[in-house]
Amino acid sequence: MKLVLKLALFTSVMLSLIMVLTAQKPPQAPPKAPNMEEVDRIHESVFSRTSKAEEATKLTEEASRALPGKALGSGPIPRKNYIDEFIFSRIEKDKIPHAGLSTDEEFIRRVYVDATGLLPASDQVREFVADRNAGKRDRLIDKLVGSREFAEQWAWHWADMLRANDNAYQYWLKEWLRIDRPYNEVVYDMLTGGAKTHTLVPGLNLFGDAYVGTNQLPVSNDDYAQLNRLDTLDYFSIDVSRIFMGVNTACISCHDGAGHLEPINSYLANRTRDEFYGQAAFFGKVRMIAKWDDRGKNNTSSDLVIDENGNGYNTGNDAPYPTMAMNQYPRDGKAHNPVFLFTGEKPGPDKNPRAELARMIVSHPQFRRAAVNIMWGKLMTVAFVEPYDGFDLDRVDPRKPSPKGWTLQPTNPELLDAMQEDFGKNNFSMQHMIKTIMKSNAYQLSTQFPGEWKPAYTNYYARKFVRVMTGPEVIDALTQATGRPAEFNNSGLTVSRVKQLSSPGGVGGRRGAGSGEGNELKNILQSFFQSNRATPAPIGNKASTLQALLLMSSKAINDRVLAENGSRVQKLLESNKTDEQIIDELFLSSLSRWPLRAEKDVALQYMAKDRKTGAENLQWVLLNGAEFVLNH
Repeated sequence: MKLVLKLALFTSVMLSLIMVLTAQKPPQAPPKAPNMEEVDRIHESVFSRTSKAEEATKLTEEASRALPGKALGSGPIPRKNYIDEFIFSRIEKDKIPHAGLSTDEEFIRRVYVDATGLLPASDQVREFVADRNAGKRDRLIDKLVGSREFAEQWAWHWADMLRANDNAYQYWLKEWLRIDRPYNEVVYDMLTGGAKTHTLVPGLNLFGDAYVGTNQLPVSNDDYAQLNRLDTLDYFSIDVSRIFMGVNTACISCHDGAGHLEPINSYLANRTRDEFYGQAAFFGKVRMIAKWDDRGKNNTSSDLVIDENGNGYNTGNDAPYPTMAMNQYPRDGKAHNPVFLFTGEKPGPDKNPRAELARMIVSHPQFRRAAVNIMWGKLMTVAFVEPYDGFDLDRVDPRKPSPKGWTLQPTNPELLDAMQEDFGKNNFSMQHMIKTIMKSNAYQLSTQFPGEWKPAYTNYYARKFVRVMTGPEVIDALTQATGRPAEFNNSGLTVSRVKQLSSPGGVGGRRGAGSGEGNELKNILQSFFQSNRATPAPIGNKASTLQALLLMSSKAINDRVLAENGSRVQKLLESNKTDEQIIDELFLSSLSRWPLRAEKDVALQYMAKDRKTGAENLQWVLLNGAEFVLNH
């Protein structure tokens, strides 16, 4: 087989995989200016939402045909912790076939990408595979979780969810993840900060992102007409419930749930807009003052000041701010007092309402469920509840009956319940929970599945689902595999990894990557669905034809595979390594595995004809196969 045919095979597999996954009708966009009679049309996109579980199943089935190795027999799997007890007891009870354990090569790449967003170095793969100690997987997890690279990886994930673009905020995220500060304390700080600019007090970042300006030029530095405060409080309240409680209250911010949400969410179908007002009213005393630029005679939300001198949540008169809703349906014109949406509790007398709300949120079991669900979804590809902000609270507790006609919502309600209790008992430690998931054999199953996979197996987690790597992961893996680091400008400091930046905007343009390749890398970043953080969260586990085309044609990749500018290929060719050793090194550095015999024979054949060109082409092929961009 000629090398060009080998390349064609890789490309064909990648493109066929992508075409299968993208052959679906996109969700219908809601109308721009609906009235109450058209409100059901707003929910059409909810009904047509693609199931992430179906996406993951389809992707894994297609990808497994392109991945090396074969499925191992589905014999008994040792149970290492309570996660395994729940997963494998259920599998055994219902007689569901399951995958065998991952190989060491599969595992080390998987855990490095999930924990740090980086590939293991070739020597790390060699050392790990050669280690015969039975506890080596747990030791590796302990080493990676809590590292600087771990903090960068998970801070980027949280920044995408929180829509953070500020340097101070990104640093703050990294620090609490690195030192493993209790998550309940972190969220408490996010909800209660004040009296400082939000760019200097990172916990106030969400207020800045919720800012609703009126696009009206100010007449003075005392002009409050630039901000619609009530709209801002509503959006902030939606964000708080969505991210920290896993419940998207956007619908009931405009109308009662009854008559609209019954087919979607039993809990929200019984909630009213008045209850939403009560939740938003916890922020009624919050006053926001925009930054005044005396030179430009303008103000912005870039340094928004937060204090407690607001006039409450009065939808009839919010002077000196505009009162009329800009982006919501007209409100009821009444004053509302704080009432916790999820329990009906009211703040204590003479208590700070925001502090009271923070206390209520972090002490609620749904707060723990929502956090655990996010971590499980990140590591297992399919969360217990998808999307992460789609919880139906009438159907989550396995100890309580679901409403008539409904079933329990999570894929494994009992396990989710056990994990949320464990999370609380272990001081809300994210590192503890991430380690617990990674150390389970459920996480360590192979993607290869013996026999025919059936959709009914999905909720059992009977195999490890693959995921398309994120944009930052792909770029950092490309530069790492080729030995040619990128150069990004992060507030005057040159860094080499995307996740060392404070935001996706640092990739591209004059202030982005060095050597004039900023836009090349920015295009790759965006093709792997990196949001600009103006939207609530990045798109999920998808592959696209654009990804494949960019990887094949991007100058940022094609230049890096050449034997020049200190690339990996150049250094290997200039070393005293044999052709076989060079091939092994390229496979280990790019795919974290040794080549199959057939793969090595083809590479040897073409390196014998032209050593330099053969090595360059091999590096290019490895970067353009489906295996490279999938974490499996």
